[in-house]
Amino acid sequence: MQFTILSDEGLPIRGDLDIPPGAKALVVIVHGFKGFKDWGFFPWLGETLCNHRFAVCRFNMSRSGIGEDPETFDRLDLFAGDTYSGQIADLHKVVRYCQQRIDAPTFLVGHSRGGGVSLLAADGIENLCGVVTWSAIARTDRWDDATKTLWRRAGYLEAENTRTKQMMRMSTRMLDDIEANRERLDILKCTTQIEHPILIIHGGRDESVPVAESAEIASYADDASHVVIANASHSYNAIHPLVHVPFELTMAAAITARFVSVYA
Repeated sequence: MQFTILSDEGLPIRGDLDIPPGAKALVVIVHGFKGFKDWGFFPWLGETLCNHRFAVCRFNMSRSGIGEDPETFDRLDLFAGDTYSGQIADLHKVVRYCQQRIDAPTFLVGHSRGGGVSLLAADGIENLCGVVTWSAIARTDRWDDATKTLWRRAGYLEAENTRTKQMMRMSTRMLDDIEANRERLDILKCTTQIEHPILIIHGGRDESVPVAESAEIASYADDASHVVIANASHSYNAIHPLVHVPFELTMAAAITARFVSVYA
């Protein structure tokens, strides 16, 4: 089932919610930076988890940069104004929407920045039973002082999308949000406040987020399982489009499904 709801800013949040018969849990998948709900392994992961009798939601953050075309970054104007606080609010809104349609234990599965956002958002979610992070970041402030000085001077920072070759600009709204809400956006501190089990999965060959960040998250968690998949990249060796399913991706999905089954 496709849905569109409005963010706190009045922007569309587009998603898919699939509820198999007899669903025993709700899993909300959270994409990361320059990610979207139909990227690479997300549709496959959603289908795989549905086969385990979990309801699954995939959605695009309101400022993901993806507009009505689910495969195209044609709203870079929205992308430029993205913030962590906005993503947390989007995730809370999506979870509430899904919970109104299925009464089941709720789990978050976040990839990369989406893993960090899931940890930041967890405390405000009712009926939450667990959080799963894939390749998660351990901190929101990821830029050195020199970069931030240039960012403020120019009014934007560019990040290249290596797949589409687009230069994707971020305005200073991201910096403003981090500086104004440092405590609220402290991933490690928020992790200490999560009373539910956390499964932390990371690739041993992650080229984007150091595997050491997963160990940091695990060290701050009260109840954490930490799994490093030795030969896995940041995307578990998957590409977009997903032309074949790598072993490392299959392993991450199987471990995730097992976690949800145990704690649902």
